[in-house]
Amino acid sequence: MQSWVGKVADFPNPVASSISSRVMVELGMVTAVIAAAAVVVGGFLASAVFAVTSFAFVTTVYVVWPIAKPFLKLFVGVFLGVLEKSWDYIVDVLADGGIFSRISDFYTFGGVASSLEMLKPILLVVMTMVLLVRFTLSRRPKNFRKWV
Repeated sequence: MQSWVGKVADFPNPVASSISSRVMVELGMVTAVIAAAAVVVGGFLASAVFAVTSFAFVTTVYVVWPIAKPFLKLFVGVFLGVLEKSWDYIVDVLADGGIFSRISDFYTFGGVASSLEMLKPILLVVMTMVLLVRFTLSRRPKNFRKWV
């Protein structure tokens, strides 16, 4: 087997042989003119794009940035202040014995223990009332006209 790559045909193509050299020169000239036009239009387009991007840059640097800078500094300052305060709270909770120490302190010194001590007799009375009402209502007949 022989490869067909690079093999020259035994006789020329009839369509290719009918094209004259004058037509080939004209096609070459048209191609050169189109390439020159593309270079000229590309140069104009490149200069237009450069002008637009330069205008956008100057507008951004000298108009938009001085207006937006104070607002940006304000928002970043507020955000960083909130972040710093939150970090301080986290450090306070986790320092000196961790979160269990803080819960113990809150229970002991925050009034929770004394509040629970005060709630014991109140809850006893409330639970007694609830049980009394529940068992009293369950023993009555369901016909409400008999109650009167």
